[in-house]
Amino acid sequence: MNKWVEKSINISKSNFYLDNLLEIYPPDEIDRGLFINDKVSNLRKFFQEKQRKELLRELILLKRRGFKFPLENSYISFLSHYNGAIDKNPKIVKIITDEIFKNKLQAPKKASRRIGPMFRKWLERKFKFVDHDPFKKNKGLIFLKGDDKQLREYAEKELSCDLGELSKGLDFLAKIKNIHLIGTAKFITDFGGSQGNQFYEAIRFIKETKCPENVIKIAVMDGVAWLESTSKKGRKMQNILINLENDKFCLSALLLKYFIKEENKKLNK
Repeated sequence: MNKWVEKSINISKSNFYLDNLLEIYPPDEIDRGLFINDKVSNLRKFFQEKQRKELLRELILLKRRGFKFPLENSYISFLSHYNGAIDKNPKIVKIITDEIFKNKLQAPKKASRRIGPMFRKWLERKFKFVDHDPFKKNKGLIFLKGDDKQLREYAEKELSCDLGELSKGLDFLAKIKNIHLIGTAKFITDFGGSQGNQFYEAIRFIKETKCPENVIKIAVMDGVAWLESTSKKGRKMQNILINLENDKFCLSALLLKYFIKEENKKLNK
């Protein structure tokens, strides 16, 4: 078994696992109600100006992040999975957006958690973060400042990573000498629904995205994914985890500092 998966499974069963996670994911900051990020201002703008393609793209992006699409339509799934379909199918775009324009635009509700921002706040208390220029020059252990979109752009433009259909940006980007660490953070609270989608996105990130040899991809994961389950969905999750290859890194946030320490030690031999 992949040693980091094994360590994560063991730590999830140990004393104080959830208690230790409180430092990273304080429950009073976890909101299952309405949470809207800066995309909503674009959404309102596109709705008011009747920019059909842009409006549809923003709604699909929010859908990938766990928001509910504002109407039922048989073509939404196809448009969501094939990026070029919006430009190539103006009739269906008009039909869908006409229906949206008939109704008052409401911010979609999201039942997932604000995991990324909480995780980054915790990292900022543990590690040194710097801006773009000092990050490029620094040879020690350092993290890059920026939101998830900015970190993704850096990985794609500066590190030549192909992150494909990843629905969001990166939760962290670090460097040890000339080795870069890029990662996503998930707190999986259930075995199905949007939480299952979050799990599979993390797995696709470490297995399917393409990066050069000097970039290490890490899926930081906590919650029920590490537990044995009697449900079919839960067993499927654990089967995927225990069969990860040794070079596919998925681990609890509580092990991240040890992972970084080990990589640092390798580079300083």
